[in-house]
Amino acid sequence: MLRGFRNGAGFGRTTRALLVMSMALLAAGCDTGTQSDASRQESTAGDLMVVMNRPNNLHVIDLGERRVLRTCELPGDFGPGTVVVAPDGKTAYALTNRFENVYGVAIDSCEIVFSARQSHGQERVKSFAGIAVSKDGRELYTHQSPTRLLTDRYEVQGARLAVYDTTGGLDSLPVRTHPAPRQVTIMATGEDGTVYLGGRDIFAMNPASGDVHVALPSQSADIALESQRDVLSIWPLGSVNNEMVRMYSAARFQDESQDMETADWVWGYERIDLGTGVAEDRVFGPLEVVLFSGMARPGRPQEFFGVLTQLKKFDVATAQELGSVDLEHSYYCINFASDGSELYLAGTFNDIAIYDPDTLEKLGNIQLPGGDMSLATAQVFRRVL
Repeated sequence: MLRGFRNGAGFGRTTRALLVMSMALLAAGCDTGTQSDASRQESTAGDLMVVMNRPNNLHVIDLGERRVLRTCELPGDFGPGTVVVAPDGKTAYALTNRFENVYGVAIDSCEIVFSARQSHGQERVKSFAGIAVSKDGRELYTHQSPTRLLTDRYEVQGARLAVYDTTGGLDSLPVRTHPAPRQVTIMATGEDGTVYLGGRDIFAMNPASGDVHVALPSQSADIALESQRDVLSIWPLGSVNNEMVRMYSAARFQDESQDMETADWVWGYERIDLGTGVAEDRVFGPLEVVLFSGMARPGRPQEFFGVLTQLKKFDVATAQELGSVDLEHSYYCINFASDGSELYLAGTFNDIAIYDPDTLEKLGNIQLPGGDMSLATAQVFRRVL
């Protein structure tokens, strides 16, 4: 039987940000960090994490020292808090303000160096968690779900991929758009420039031409004696492994009768190697509790970890659980140190929990100023100075 949510915080109404920054300040290039000048200019080598929380903060965390380096206050309202990091590790791009605006934040100073308001005029545009940056750092991509707001009705428009120049400044508009599959939640970019879109299937798009094809079948997969897959993917994870990864659940039937009473319920993952473009899907363990996000340990791809109310460790080769611990509260988002030595849990409340991936022993917590993280994605990246 599935065990449900416990002590979760996160799917509530988006709160109004306590400090709303004016666009006049943005146009003037005003630094929105809250710490002293000396503290804001502090930098570090090694693993860093960026993550957002309410009211609308982006935090830069030194994972080696387990402390918050700086807190950057962003304009507008919170939500969803999806963040991706430029390849040079200097800029974090945050999707926020009720799933509509994108801000590029200089990680060392909190200065907003890029902004894009996706809604204009009668058209309201939402991006669930569909944001990615090219491997050369020159382009930013969002998956847009537009709706025309008319006086007597709403008209749903076709989904599209919007392409931005990352040097576009503080009122950036797309340099081009392409029709895109609907129901896309997360995205990632390959070394060859391909944009991968995670929806009912995982699609691959050429962002220059708009050509798109299925890179990995998911709900369209036709596998004998397996049910249609169920995917929850709103955290673009896997950058420390240079991969796009998401979990799925499915039933494995005993025979053609597809009797649900005798079916085996399994967890699996769908993965794109962003270096080679190779796609892979496989079962990694039994489905016994609800999990929200998961990924493989860097350097040890046979160890797969998942989290929600418990932290679980699986052996991919045997599809068996290796260990499990109950958590103090639910965590939505999992990530790792770049060398796989530590495991980080984020989302829901306002703390980052640190665990030993060998023993599943808790090593500590990092408390964040402000409120809960809700659906925010915690991204880990390495800086070499």
